[in-house]
This record gives sequence, C-alpha cells and structure tokens, in this order.
Amino acid sequence: MAFAALISLKYTIKKFVQSDFERAYEEGLMSILEQLNTARQIYSSYYDSKRLKDVGGKMREVICRLEDLFEESVIFLEDKEEKEEINFYARNLKEMKEELSTHSFCTQQLQHPPIAQTIVKPRQLHSQDVFFSNPSCLLNMMLPLSVRPIPLKEENGHIPHNLKRSKENGVPTPSHFFSNFFLLFPPEIIRLAYKEVESLHQLFSLEDGNNIRVTAALEREIREAAWRLEDVLESLQVSNQHFLPQSQHLHGAEMSCLEEEINLFTQRGRKIEEQLNNASARPEEDENAAVSSGIVQFCEEKTKMVGLDDELRNVKKAIIHHKGSSEDSKRKVVSIVGMAGIGKTALARKVYDDIFISTAFDFKYWLTVGPEFSTKEITRGVLNAMGLMFDKIRTGGDKELAKFAYTSLERKRYLIVLDDIWNTQVWDELGMFFPNNSNGSSVLMTTRLHEVATYASSDAIIEKCFLTEEESWLLLRRKVFSEEHLCPRQLEDAGKKIAKKCEGLPLAINALGKHLSKAERKPEYWDRVAEKESSVIIGADEEATKALYLSYKYLPHHLKACFLYMGVFPLDFEIHTSKVINLWCAEGFLERNSHKSLENIARECLRSLVFKSVVLLREPSSNGTIKTCKVHSVFWHLCNREAGKDEFFHIMNSNANQSIESQRRLCIHNNTLFGIKDVRSSMESVSNARSLLCTGLHHEYPVPKCMDFSLLRVLDALTVRFYEFPIEVVKLIKLRYLAFTYNGKLPASISNLRHLQYLIVQQYLHILSSEARRSYLPMEIWDMKELRHLQVMGSDLPDPTSDAFLLNLSTLLGVSAHSCTYKVFERIPNLNKLGVQMELALDVDEPLCCFKHLSSLHKLESLKWSVANPNLQLVVPAASVPIFPPGLKKLTLSGLGFPWEYTSTIAELENLEVLKLQCYAFQGQVWDTEWFIFPKLRFLLIEDTDLEDWYVKSLWRFPSLERLIFRHCYKLKEISNKIGDIECLKMIELDDCNPSLVASTKRWADKVPRRRKLQVCVKSSEDDRKSKS
Repeated sequence: MAFAALISLKYTIKKFVQSDFERAYEEGLMSILEQLNTARQIYSSYYDSKRLKDVGGKMREVICRLEDLFEESVIFLEDKEEKEEINFYARNLKEMKEELSTHSFCTQQLQHPPIAQTIVKPRQLHSQDVFFSNPSCLLNMMLPLSVRPIPLKEENGHIPHNLKRSKENGVPTPSHFFSNFFLLFPPEIIRLAYKEVESLHQLFSLEDGNNIRVTAALEREIREAAWRLEDVLESLQVSNQHFLPQSQHLHGAEMSCLEEEINLFTQRGRKIEEQLNNASARPEEDENAAVSSGIVQFCEEKTKMVGLDDELRNVKKAIIHHKGSSEDSKRKVVSIVGMAGIGKTALARKVYDDIFISTAFDFKYWLTVGPEFSTKEITRGVLNAMGLMFDKIRTGGDKELAKFAYTSLERKRYLIVLDDIWNTQVWDELGMFFPNNSNGSSVLMTTRLHEVATYASSDAIIEKCFLTEEESWLLLRRKVFSEEHLCPRQLEDAGKKIAKKCEGLPLAINALGKHLSKAERKPEYWDRVAEKESSVIIGADEEATKALYLSYKYLPHHLKACFLYMGVFPLDFEIHTSKVINLWCAEGFLERNSHKSLENIARECLRSLVFKSVVLLREPSSNGTIKTCKVHSVFWHLCNREAGKDEFFHIMNSNANQSIESQRRLCIHNNTLFGIKDVRSSMESVSNARSLLCTGLHHEYPVPKCMDFSLLRVLDALTVRFYEFPIEVVKLIKLRYLAFTYNGKLPASISNLRHLQYLIVQQYLHILSSEARRSYLPMEIWDMKELRHLQVMGSDLPDPTSDAFLLNLSTLLGVSAHSCTYKVFERIPNLNKLGVQMELALDVDEPLCCFKHLSSLHKLESLKWSVANPNLQLVVPAASVPIFPPGLKKLTLSGLGFPWEYTSTIAELENLEVLKLQCYAFQGQVWDTEWFIFPKLRFLLIEDTDLEDWYVKSLWRFPSLERLIFRHCYKLKEISNKIGDIECLKMIELDDCNPSLVASTKRWADKVPRRRKLQVCVKSSEDDRKSKS
C-alpha cells in the first residue's frame, strides 16, 4: 500500500498549497479592491493626487506579492487546466501592473479605468463601468470560479462590511494584508517533501516496468513514512483551521514539528532510494510466490475434473483446422481465460492429452511460462523436445536459438501450449518462434488476464466458466470419497453446503476435498466446516494460497488499493459500481490524469480488475459497462488478510482486545457493534482513521454515535438510521464523502464541510406524502464549492444568490421539479447526471412546464425523470413536450403519459445510446417509427405500457440497436421481423409478456443466420417465484 500512501500524500500536499494559494490570492484581491474603493472616494469627494499615487503604489506592491506566490506554487500544478488557470490570472496581474506603471490615477482615467478593462476583458461578463459601481462583482470576476468567496452584500457600491472581518475573530481585513500575506505551510519546506514524494512515486512506476523490485519491508517503510507525514500535515491544518483562516501563522512549536517531520520523511525517502538503487534487479524471494517459471513436467496423477465436456469440445473445434493454402489453414492462436484456480490448465491439459489431438499434430509441446520467464530457457526446451539440442545450438545466443526453433517448426504441423501467461511481452517474444506455415498449426494459451488473451488471440477466446452447484458437489464427492465410494447420506446436506460455499471454483473445492478426505467423517464436523471453517481451510492450503496470491502480487501498483478496497463490503455482497467509484474518488488513492475525470479513472481501474479476473462482473449496465460486481469468496478473504497486514482497513467484530490503533479504515458489517462499549472504545483509539464504513445490513434502531475522528475523509453510514441530525459531523472538516439515513432537514452548518464532494442523504420509510416530506436544502449549500455528487432525498436546491455557483457538481439526484428552474440550472453548468422525482398535481401549477429549462444543461449526458402519480387522463399540450439537451446519451422516462408521436423529440438526440420508457412514459395503441431514426441507440427498454402495435418498416430506423427489452407489455402481440435484420442486435428479452409476442418472436428469430448469435430470452415472474421456493 506504499503506492496508495504516496498518491494520497502527494495530493494532500497539493490541496493544502492550492488552498493556501487561493486564500492568499483572495485576500490580495480584496486588498486591491479596498484601495480602489479608497480611490473612488477620493475622486468623488475631493481630489488628492498624492493619496491617489499612494493607492497605486500599494496596489503594485500587492500585485508583486501575488506574482511571487504564483512562482512559489507552480511546482505543485501538474494538471494542464490548473496551469492554464494560473497563467490566466498571472497575465491579468501583469497587465494590471503595467497599467499602474505607465499611468497615474487622474479624473479621466478614473472615469474610464484601464485597469478595469484588463480585468474584465478575459471574462467578458460586465462592462467596465462596474469597476467602481460594484466592487463585489469585480472580485468575483478576478477570482477563480471554484473559489469565489461568501455572497457579498453591496452597500452603496462600497466594499461590504462582511469583507471587513474583525481581528477579534482572527481574520485579517484587507488593510492588514501586508502583515499577513504568507502561506500556512512555507513553500520551501513543502516543496522539499513534495519532490521526495515524486521521487519515490517514480520508483514504483519503474517497478511496474520490471526495472526494479521493492521489497515488502521497504514498501512498509515507505507507507509508514508517508502516512506519518500526512497525519502531521492534516492534524496541523485541522488544529489551525477549525473555522479559522488558512493564512494564520503556525506557532513556533508547530512549525518546528512540521520541519522535523518533513526532514525525517525526506531522509527516510533518500535512504530508501539508495537501498533500491544499490539492490540487484533479482526479484525477491516471496513466501507466497508460486513455483518457478519454466518447463513444468506433469505428475502422473490425473487431476479429477468435472464439467469440461462442452468447453473441451469448443477448444478442440477452435484449434483443429485443415492444411492447405486456404485462410482456414493458417496458424491459429486460441486462449483460455479465467480467474486463478478455475481450471484453465486442467482444460488445456485435457485437450493436450486427447487422442484425437495427438494424431492430428506432428509435434506438440507444453510450456508453463508463469509471471517470471526466460525466453532462452523456453526456446531450449522446445528444441530439446524436438531432439535438436546439440552442443552447437546449446551455446548459441537468443537470436540463433529463435531462428533455429522457427526453421525446425516451419515444416511441421505443431501444437504449442503456453500455460499461465502473465503479460503481452511473452507473446511478443515467443510468438515469433512459431511460424504461420499454413500447415494447420495452433498455439493454445491459458491466462488470467483478458488483455493478454485479446492481444495475442485473433482467432478464439474461450472464457472458462465456474462449475454449477451440481458439478461442484460431484467434484467434492470424488475428491473426498474417490470414484468408487458414495457419500454417506448423513453427510450429504453439509457436503452440498460446503460445495456451494466454494462458488464453483475448482481450486477451493480441491482444497476442501483434500482436507475432508483426511478429517473425521462426522456430521457435526462437516456442519462446522460448512458454517464457519471452509475459508480457514482454503486459506491454510499452501497450493491454493500461492495460486491466489499471485493474482494480487502481480497487479500494477495503482490497482492494488482498489482491489483490497473491495473487501470493505460484506462477503458475497453485490457491489454497485457507482458507489465504489465514488468511494475510491473520495479516498484519495487514485492517481490523477489531466486528460480524464477522476470518475473515469476509477471506472478504468474497475474495468482493469475485471479484465484481470480478480473482480467478477455480476450485471452489465444498459450502456455496456459494469452495473454491479463482486469478489469471489477466496479473494474476499485474501483482501481482508492483506489489508490487515498493510493496515489498510480493519473489519470490526465483538473482540475489542485487538490492537488496531494504526489502521487507516474501520469497517462495520454489523451496526449493533456500536452498542458495545468496548468496541466503541477500541474504535476511538484509531485517532488517525480516514474512513468509517458501515456496509452491513440496514439498522433501523438508534445506536450510540462514534465519530471522534478529526481526520476522517469518508463516513458511509447509509445503513444507520439517525433520528436527529448528528451535529458532530459538521466538525469533521476533512470529510469528502458523507452518506447517512435521516428524515429531517439539514442544518446550515453543513456548509462547514467545505471539502465535501459527495453528500448522500436517504430517508427511512416514506410514510408522509412526498409534498409533506419535501423541503429545501439550506441556502448555504451553495457555499460548498467542492460538491461533485448531491443526493438528498426529499430536498431541493433553493434558488441561488446572484454570485453562487456549484461548478464541480456533476451529479444531482432525488430532486423534484422545484429544483428544475433556470436560476438553478444556470448555476450548475457542468451537471452530467440528473435524476428528478415529481408529482404532477403538487409539484407545479402547469404540468411538466419545468421541462423547458433542461436545454440549458449543455453538458448533461444522463437524465432520469419519474412521475410518482401518473395521470393518464391528462392531455399534454405540444408546448409541454420537452426539449432535451443535445448531448444526452442515456434517457429514462416514467409516468409522463405522452402520446407516442412525441418520441420524435427523442429521435432528434443524435448521441442517445440508452432509452428506457417505463410505466406509461408514453401511451397509446400504436407506435409508428416510420419517420424517426435513432442513429446511435444501442439499448431500448419498453416497460408497462398499453402498446398494441409497433411499426418498424426498416432496419435503418434503429441501425445500432444491440439489446431490446419488453417488460409487462401484455397487449403487444408481435414485433416486426425487420428488427431481426439489424446486424448488431444480440439480445431480445421478453419479461412477463403476451404469449403471442413470445411465440412470434421466437419464430422469426430462429430464421436469423446462426453467425449472428441472436438470443431470445424469455422470463416470467412465476418462474422466478418457483425457482426461489
């Protein structure tokens, strides 16, 4: 976890410097405005050239100090947009200084002030006469949009009193700017630490490139050093910033402590770098490492496997082809891919040993490659197997060996098995040995990594499946009782539970089977294994542990924290992608990229974990990404074991005697633990905890609060019901993520959480009507400039003040039509995702009039609009038809009751990929799409409708459609067979639909060419009930 610790420390330092810079810049600009206001008073009352000259001098001095601040802060700015914004303000300051250097204040210039032109021109928001008539507007134009100060109330054009904060409160007024203009953390000290973090970070990048190896001991040392410095920095900030300004002096003791910690960190960092640079490139001996790579001979004992027949048939079909000059005779590359222990090698071995395969090829050879491999040794192994390893070749170099291997194989029909490939470099180096000789030769690979399979296999990729429950029980029975013996009846129930707990993974089944074959065969013991001990037994199996650990060990550093984090959720928990992505972003261990949003970086990390077969895809989303995922139980236990060793997180239990003071995150899977005093005391000992995650079942009864964590970043208490607002929360000023269940109103003090990025408040049991429940968020919500995700059920955004913006807000969910005003939308211009819940009769006077403001959201890509009480008798005028933002990619509508012809407005959305029409979103017997084209639509859901006829006369109306779902469409009897002509259509789902629709669809779908692989999936709620019972 050293890499994650360095990333977190790096951006903690950047954030502090940025925050200091913004506050100092703001105070500098307020000082300039005060001087301008003084000049205005001089001009309007009496003219004094000497005083005007003094004003200009002071302004120049402030500008010079601000320019120095730019130079000191630029080292911390890596993001391209950050640098552009800094350069923008630097240019403004330079132009202001030039104007002051070449002009003195005079009557003419005050009436047409050139300084105002240089400030206002880049923004192009106001005319220059605002320069003196409205100083607060000028301040907002000069400040970065993301850090505008508190709303300014103008008083006759003068600097407002709320800018002149009293010295008694510890906040300097602009007139005291010169004596208080410095950073909380001196840049020269911070710069030293930042450079060392960058240097250590670079070492891990080298390790991912296999140029260096960081030992576990050194990694632990780096992690502890980074965490220690981060704790000191954040503790100092909290102690100096609890509602105090950023620009307060550090006390002498605090400054000494900071300098001491930074010096200690840099010394340790340099020592570690020296150790690594002096170390050999030889990889460390790891107690968890698997057998060494190379050519592995198989033992005589045949592995007991089941459930391979269909997969064996598919692999054989893929690798056997005919000799000749046709395209089919060229060398084929086939990959078997799947997670550790799923049976890839067993399947490949079964293919390799098949009699038909043996007679089909002139030469076959098996190579076990592994994560560490030697090209030279592998080449020698191939030549030796061909009987060609004589002295001349034995002493040859790599190129000579490769050339000789290629020439020797060129005239043969060969089958080479490359087992356990870990990176694309293997194929780059070994693939050239195997000639594409039009002899019907094949290369069969096994790998855990989808990217390797995709990179090398242009012919076929076969995903190895998990065993079914029946196959799992059969394999366990064979492993314990062998082929000849049947399982005693009294052990069957427990045995089936044990097999089910393995979740279809042969590695786990074999580990348990090996143990049970030697253990006592009593029902009591087997019951105990089924309930509690199965994971312990698998973890104790050396072979299983090594195989699983390799998947974690060889993850790139930037993915290791993401993988371990999956363990904070309960065992067998289905994880929603949106939630884990938001948590990762808030935690601070993701490496930023100036070309991508943090959320997109998180999505790529999750996708990589799935492609590396350590996270399982449970349900795909409508747009083809991941909706839900989970980790296999064997990996869940690995996550917990490794996270505990690295102090990454700890799952609380009733044993309060554990030493957990150094843990970074606390997880609660059972909220009743809050009621145990010893457990609360144990939690409170973790003073530097960054996350408190309550991810178990919902708990509706009140529990004692445990929130005394001043450095907390993430508080996920969505499964805990709060009867009163937890006022302790507003003291946690470092919070970035806050989620809890609460039915009341949020207080104005919520705005104290100025670093908060994710605010999620759900309601418990909607007993009242939505109108009675609904309230407005406090006006201070507009001061929370860092907010990225806002989801407060039953609450709406109030109309903002004239200078309020939430520029970082990209997701707004759970609001009603009251929030859908032009005033609100124009102040959240970067909104990407919007979810609206409304009631027709209560929310608005004119039904659906709020739709007209949607077009102002130019960056909106996902919209969900639901009507809780559809009024299907309501006649919707054409004027109420929504004008959607043109950039929409996903649209979900429910309960609107529009006539089908109004879908013409949706057809105009050229970028739309996903369309869900639910609960009479549109009504009427006929939907004629003859005149509509949905060019990019890939997913279409129609649910709960009175539709009887859907006319599709041309496949070009839906040229990109991949998935079509009809749900609860009882009146629809058939759909046009023209749908079947859509080349990219892969799936038609019919859930609880008219039997005539099912029959007619199956009838024409059977005539679709097999190469298209069109599936018709029929579901019924009655079948689901029977299967569950």
